Amino acid sequence: MSKEADLTRTELWNERTVAWYERANARSNYARKVLDAIADLLADCATALDVGAGFGALALPLARRLARVTAVEPTPAMVAALRRAAAREGLRNLTVHQAAWGAVEVAPHDLVVCAHVSHLLGPGSPFLAAAGRLAERGVVLVRDLPGGQDKFFFSELYPILLGRPYVHPCDARDTVGELTRLGIAPATTPIEYDSDQPFDSLEEACDFWVEYMRLEAAGARDFLREFLAARLTREGDRWVAPFRKRALVIHWRTRAAGGK
Repeated sequence: MSKEADLTRTELWNERTVAWYERANARSNYARKVLDAIADLLADCATALDVGAGFGALALPLARRLARVTAVEPTPAMVAALRRAAAREGLRNLTVHQAAWGAVEVAPHDLVVCAHVSHLLGPGSPFLAAAGRLAERGVVLVRDLPGGQDKFFFSELYPILLGRPYVHPCDARDTVGELTRLGIAPATTPIEYDSDQPFDSLEEACDFWVEYMRLEAAGARDFLREFLAARLTREGDRWVAPFRKRALVIHWRTRAAGGK
């Protein structure tokens, strides 16, 4: 990832945006769907390394099940949220490194996990070439699949408010293609999961879109308020952006596991 991309990621993930992400995850079945897809492999594992762990969408549920989990995550706001969550749950078996992939030395683990970190899962990624050497039982990767709902109405809003189409950067086919080039033939399990985003008020919902779309144009907030009032659903006093996602769980056993 370039320095410019690193800065963009750091700027995107701040205390407020991470809190929004955590709130959506709290009502999502994402982790259950991923772990169900790798149930047989997970049953053989006692340790896991989660690369690009974020606030712990997978690292936390893995730590509840396994003897030891290591999380590597470069973004300060994500690391702070993950450490807070682990402390709340008393998960002393979870070690968190604030570092980018390759910037910290990690020992082999039974399972190596990387989910939705596009720069680590695309063509030419050093991580994909190295993951199998760190995994004593298996590797699990997760990437978005096309065909889910329009992400937060971005395909409609980008042309109107930013004057350009919305292009989703994540594609599971890139990852599978690179693994094939590396001589790896993974199993692939498509999943669908809920990722609804709740808000305490319509104004907070407007804050969310302004933040994520980097909106600066005068009148954008007024447009969003009217647009979102017609598109979001109500749950009592809350507003919810419904979002059902599709992803591909890409997984394989390493030679170490097969030779046991």
